Amino acid sequence: MRNMISNIDNIIEFIKRSNDFVVTSHISPDGDNIGSTLGIYYSLKKLGKNVYYVLDDNAPLNLRFLVENVTKMSSSDFKALNIENYNLIALDCGDKSRVCVTKEIKEEAVKIICIDHHASNDSYGDLNYIDVEASSTSELVYNLLVRLNKLDNTNIIDEDIATALYTGLVTDTGNFSYSSTHPSSFEMAKELMILGAKRDKIIQSVFQSNSYNYYKLLGEALNTLDIVHGKVACISLTIDMLQRNNMSFNDVDGITTYTRDIENVEVGILLKQKKDNEVKVSLRSKNYVNVSKIAQTFNGGGHIRAAGCTIYDTVENAKVKILQEVLKEI
Repeated sequence: MRNMISNIDNIIEFIKRSNDFVVTSHISPDGDNIGSTLGIYYSLKKLGKNVYYVLDDNAPLNLRFLVENVTKMSSSDFKALNIENYNLIALDCGDKSRVCVTKEIKEEAVKIICIDHHASNDSYGDLNYIDVEASSTSELVYNLLVRLNKLDNTNIIDEDIATALYTGLVTDTGNFSYSSTHPSSFEMAKELMILGAKRDKIIQSVFQSNSYNYYKLLGEALNTLDIVHGKVACISLTIDMLQRNNMSFNDVDGITTYTRDIENVEVGILLKQKKDNEVKVSLRSKNYVNVSKIAQTFNGGGHIRAAGCTIYDTVENAKVKILQEVLKEI
């Protein structure tokens, strides 16, 4: 715990001494990705820093309410500004290669600060705050801001920051249903609501606003449901299915839960085709299978109960390959 506080204090002191920051996260944005990034973005703004939100990907439809009033830049947009001596803050990204900016932006940063909760993280930052027990990276950002308040009597959490962090918390805990939920998660939720988090807006946008096309795609996806040995469930989504239902690649990760939430199933798998020979695989488990270990077999990573990887092959072959590895663990 002492080490963790020291890491937080080092990051706070570095932020105080520095002026220019790029904040970013991993490819295929999710709630904790965007929530933690915007939590830091708004906080740095309030501290008088120059801060740029750079991400070479788009927010899913159900999370776009968070970025409505934020200028999100591409890597090329940022490079055109010719900013020198900037620092990069990478949030919720366990692998430097998955940080969603160009290699050039990563390499030219004076320092990289990594704030993350993935077990597969190898501490690639110059400054790291990594806690694999945390419910979400948003919880780590919250801890950092609470520590800042304790050190400097500077409570900067306002409605925007509270809303961003609450979104990250509820999405990464499955609205407090996953095993990553701890008593500290509920304490954080309580404090963020007191500080103005728009809970109703978050719940409605994230969990209660799927489009008609989403449900048409879901119906088609469920027709591919395959249960293997009663313990593994698998669903496949192809490019044709996405196009036929006018859905984008980043808007359908919620379908993964339909594989896990079946009686007696231990591991759920969603195969989502991105290109002809590129398939994103999302893995979820209930009780005992470490899906992060399985994902690492394919250079992926994540958490014990939720992880992912990319397999460069057809959907059919990707399914065979991932099932081979999953069945070894069942």
